[in-house]
Amino acid sequence: MTDIIVIGHGRYPEGIRTNLEMVVGVPENMHFINFSVGQDRADLEQNLDTLIASLEDRDILFCCDLPGATPFQVAALRTVDAPGHRAVVIGINNMAFMELAMDSQAPAADLAEQAVAATKESVAEFP
Repeated sequence: MTDIIVIGHGRYPEGIRTNLEMVVGVPENMHFINFSVGQDRADLEQNLDTLIASLEDRDILFCCDLPGATPFQVAALRTVDAPGHRAVVIGINNMAFMELAMDSQAPAADLAEQAVAATKESVAEFP
């Protein structure tokens, strides 16, 4: 099983958690780290490293809100530290988060591909 860490600015991770609670539930392997106003990069790194240490050597998929920003940078650095066991996706939507919440048995890289595909497939325009 892959652990999923949602990391982003403000209450983005908390908002994803609330959305999942209302629709499909939140699995135990899904974690949420806010990068709040008043925190700096060192605070975010410490929070993330503490969580990663508690997960032992399991695969991790990081889900970040924005490309290139601090949460992404921090997650990307931790991904290159564990080649083949970690992956990062950026900007996936709620449908992808729901799919991840319902099935996270695959390796991190496979889940990353699935999340990107689910986001692309679920974007629509009305009318």
